[in-house]
Amino acid sequence: MFGTIRKHQSWLWFLIIAVMILGMIVWTNNSGSNGRGGAGNFGSIDNKAISPTEMQQAENDATLMYLVQSRPHQWPEAGSQFDLTVRAYQQLYLQRRLNEYNIHGDPAAAARLANGILANWEEGQSISMDQFLGLLKNRGMNAEDFEHFLEGYIALQQLETVVGLSGKVVTPQEIHTLYVEQYQELSADAVFFSASNSLAKIPAPTPEALGNFYTNQQATYREPDKMQLSYVFYNVTNFMPQAEQSLGTNLNREVDSNMAQIGTNISRLGKTVDEARAKLRELLIQRTAESNALVAAKSFYEEVVGKQTNLLQNLEAVAKSKNLEVKVTKPFDKEYGPSEINLGGSYPVSSFFDLTPEDPMVPSPVGGMDGVYVMALNKFIPSHIPSLNEIKSRVEEDYKFSQALRIAQVNGQSFAQTVTNEMAHGKTFEQTCEATRMTPVNMSPFSRATARIPEVEDRADVNEFKNVAFGTPVGSVSRFIETPEGGFVLHVKQHLPVDEAKMKTQLPEFSNLVRERRQNEAFNIWFSQGWSKELTSGGLREIQALHKQQ
Repeated sequence: MFGTIRKHQSWLWFLIIAVMILGMIVWTNNSGSNGRGGAGNFGSIDNKAISPTEMQQAENDATLMYLVQSRPHQWPEAGSQFDLTVRAYQQLYLQRRLNEYNIHGDPAAAARLANGILANWEEGQSISMDQFLGLLKNRGMNAEDFEHFLEGYIALQQLETVVGLSGKVVTPQEIHTLYVEQYQELSADAVFFSASNSLAKIPAPTPEALGNFYTNQQATYREPDKMQLSYVFYNVTNFMPQAEQSLGTNLNREVDSNMAQIGTNISRLGKTVDEARAKLRELLIQRTAESNALVAAKSFYEEVVGKQTNLLQNLEAVAKSKNLEVKVTKPFDKEYGPSEINLGGSYPVSSFFDLTPEDPMVPSPVGGMDGVYVMALNKFIPSHIPSLNEIKSRVEEDYKFSQALRIAQVNGQSFAQTVTNEMAHGKTFEQTCEATRMTPVNMSPFSRATARIPEVEDRADVNEFKNVAFGTPVGSVSRFIETPEGGFVLHVKQHLPVDEAKMKTQLPEFSNLVRERRQNEAFNIWFSQGWSKELTSGGLREIQALHKQQ
């Protein structure tokens, strides 16, 4: 299948079906825990024992599902909400249902899906199959595991279609009602209250006030565990001239061969044949340069670890003997990783925190987006709360903002009460605003489906604003809604007529979306009922109990 993947040029976005929704997880979440009832005992489904091979495949499938679904792409880590045991058993249950319905994934469809995943790996940036298989190798998986996951995913889509078919039965009247509910716009005004309007008026705090504020807010200033890495960087651009020279006359033959394989999809590399050839030539040289950089980095790494002791000192000493620069990262935490090292979004940066002074080396050279890195722990910085003197300016800014925010929200609460009372006595929203010297903002018409409301952006969360608007009766005002920057009071003027011409154009696509959503819902109900029944049967009951004890 992977020959097909490398040649196939039908690029797809990876669409995740809602099979493993959180509501279906009825066991306690304990990432990485082992819910198996002793060595080799994995329970049974449909009164058929689960083999070790089945369990391993299910764990691999569940892990790969997490990897391709997460943004940015990353492996599941301990402490996350991902429970490998639960997800693996759910995969096993679904696999038994696939066998029951005799549904199997089409290899060609799986190849297209793989191309879609790799072509749009991170924010539209692609990753090569070799790079992806390198990620799998680091996790103990291989190409066959990826192929099993892909074909299983395609099969699950077919299963969803079969069991969710009843959900596609939706009447035209119901679709029309849903369309109006989603797309009918309303007209509204709002008065916003912002802390920034009062910020300049807040005086500097007294030492006592600042000290009290710092003491009360200390937890918010706690720094997480951080660390610094020492590293030697093999920049791939430094290996490009040597790579081009080593390829020599073979380079043109490689370009011709790859051009023939690409065929009519050559436009992905350039607007013209010459542009495509130049781009392909550059990519081939870069691939060779990356390989050469990795060879050099491995040689350096083996020399460093060859002495077994004082590895950080060895790193510095060997680098000095080779006129290589040892750089040190700025302190970084588990979430964001080192800003100076470009490893791509899928690299598990939290794994750096497994390094210790006794074992400081990252186990092998790591290929990044721009070269190869040899890395070692330089310093571990435990979590701590900085003293007030260390962060005085930051604390003072926070103090002033908190005071300005309080003023904005007190004013907002007062206005909401005033406008409610005045409108109850016959005054309009506009009259009350004028009397209280408030300036209402006239909103652009918006519906529940509207993604952006220009007047709201940078002032409030758009989704919260829409929820408040459609929850407020026409002609009424909302209560004061607090936001991180202050808050707002919303006045709903009217629901606008639906654009009939626009509805006629959009209704076919909307109908399809409704039916797909109903199909998903029907599938999820089917899965939830079957899975719950399986949990109460003898096959998994013991496993479930053991898992809860972990």
